[in-house]
Amino acid sequence: MFRYVKLLIGLLVALGGATAVHAQEFTPTFEPAPCPFDGPELGPFTPLPEEMGFECGYVTVLEEHANPGGPTIRLPVAVLRATSPNAKPDPLFLAQGGPGGSAFEIFTYTVPNTEIAAERDIVIFNQRGTQYAEPDLFCDESIAVMDELLGLPPEEGLERSLELMADCYRRLEAEGIKLSAYNSLENAADVEDIRQALGYDEFNFYGVSYGTLLGLHLMRDYPEHLRSVILDGVVPPNLNFIPQVAQNEDRIFRELFRACNDDPACAADYPNLEGRLLQLVADLNENPAIIEVIDPETKETVDVYLDGRALLDFFFQTFYLPDMYAIFPKIISDLEKGNYFFVAQILPLFAFDQTFSEGMYFSVICAEDGDFSLADLDTTALLPPIAQYAPEDMQSYLDSCALWPVEILPSSVDDAVNSDIPTLLLSGRFDPITPPYFAEKAAESLPNAYHVVDPLGSHGVAFNGECINQILQDFLDAPGREPDAGCLPAAEAAAAVPPSAVTFPLLVPLAALETPFLWQTGLATLFLLGMLSAFVVWFIAFLVNLGKKRMWTRAEKRLRWSGRLLALAFGALALLFVAGVMTAVVQVVFYNTAYLSVYSLPGMVRPFLFIPYLLLLLSVGMVVAATLNWRQRNFSVWSKLYYTFLAVCAAGYVAVLMAHGLI
Repeated sequence: MFRYVKLLIGLLVALGGATAVHAQEFTPTFEPAPCPFDGPELGPFTPLPEEMGFECGYVTVLEEHANPGGPTIRLPVAVLRATSPNAKPDPLFLAQGGPGGSAFEIFTYTVPNTEIAAERDIVIFNQRGTQYAEPDLFCDESIAVMDELLGLPPEEGLERSLELMADCYRRLEAEGIKLSAYNSLENAADVEDIRQALGYDEFNFYGVSYGTLLGLHLMRDYPEHLRSVILDGVVPPNLNFIPQVAQNEDRIFRELFRACNDDPACAADYPNLEGRLLQLVADLNENPAIIEVIDPETKETVDVYLDGRALLDFFFQTFYLPDMYAIFPKIISDLEKGNYFFVAQILPLFAFDQTFSEGMYFSVICAEDGDFSLADLDTTALLPPIAQYAPEDMQSYLDSCALWPVEILPSSVDDAVNSDIPTLLLSGRFDPITPPYFAEKAAESLPNAYHVVDPLGSHGVAFNGECINQILQDFLDAPGREPDAGCLPAAEAAAAVPPSAVTFPLLVPLAALETPFLWQTGLATLFLLGMLSAFVVWFIAFLVNLGKKRMWTRAEKRLRWSGRLLALAFGALALLFVAGVMTAVVQVVFYNTAYLSVYSLPGMVRPFLFIPYLLLLLSVGMVVAATLNWRQRNFSVWSKLYYTFLAVCAAGYVAVLMAHGLI
């Protein structure tokens, strides 16, 4: 099944290019409409797009730009107006990759609070056939049975997936959609239509992954209004992408091995990383694991079949994420111990992604790159399992395109783009699919191109911190001048998360600011404050009753003081637990966020994780003491009520810890 998911990963790219197909007889129009997407998910604080300043609507374009009398389609657009009094007139258009990915979920989160957005209008659009477009090319057939597909071995999963893909093609064709019109040439014409419909003259274009190919088509076919272009994770049209997948997969694994070996601490903590990975693959091929994951939409548990081949595919997908260079060794170590927590958390993000248009992906891929052959594949010197699986992976592309028969574009789509438009090329050292040499290939025919490589970057490095944002800002301010990239970190081996790091599941709901987690945490805070009140209340009571004699039996005195000792110990230990965990969280948030990427905290937190079990014992003792208090005639009603309150707080606090999986 992972072979199929690997084909569909929304950050993969397609190649292409050709001549303009725009028809001047048609006038594109913009129609305002409510924003179809949600704001960034920030738990209960999630804002509406309109509250963030977005103005949304649809641009109507031709399905085939060469046929002005033909059917029209609608593309979703969101505009964020510049807020600076000295705003520039040239906006920045943002295009997502895929092909088939959605731009709104990413860019509405990463771009609004940047200086770039303050000085220029930001135009975010989804391409034809993608989410919120009318029509979209989603294959609901596959989405509906994804839980079934994930539980199948790779060969069975691929066979079933191809059947579903054929069903999807037939349905879309029956709906009257001309799938051959959903390609990069029409996409580029759409961008020009959006510019016209919104009334802009000059504009700047940013594309990531497949969006870079779209940008290159735009430079070739519609250069008149382009002021500058930023290409992030570059796909050169004159370098066939698909036969390069195996080489790029091998490259990224070796780059990660090298990064660890070059760091003395990592090399000592994780010796022979390559051999350990190959052994993991072999072990899982012999004894596949069944991993339980949670469907983010339905919240239902789904079993996932994970063998060695699926593990390699899973890693390849995760290498698109930031910080993988620092957590890859720790993941290997955890998997060796049977700890699949990282896999269970990350895999659903790919497998159950409902923002990706599978039909658009294959329409573009098969029209522009479906004409390769297995003879184009070179498996020389690849890691053994990658070399073993590469021919079948390539064949799966050919099989998919045979079931998705769209018109093949002319060979001119493979020509290099020659343009003097100022262009900023961005690459990441740890990019698994569009390595830096892809950008260098594109730059050969772009005389005004500047290439910046982030030595710690992955796939898509823009809008990922102050440094890279400043580089973007400098380029947009002066496209004719090479931006200063001196703020990027030195090209040295990055510090890896050590094996002593402790998996901390609470980081999952904490990072997502999940509403139930926030409510439970708030409740735990109230319980803790209630427990800590004992230090104040009993101190005041001690001062008030100082010198007074109580007619208590020896047993009553023992009960009174042992009960208080239990409560005070509970409060002190609970406070110590919170302080220890918060110290660790603050440490990783401000000094090493890679821990968060692998849902772990530094090893110093380990002793604090035993405290919840002590709190459980203390809470049981407090409940017993509270029960016994009510049997004592010499204890005041108020003291009994107050201690019962403390016992309830202790039990409630422990219940929250249990709900959070800490006990």
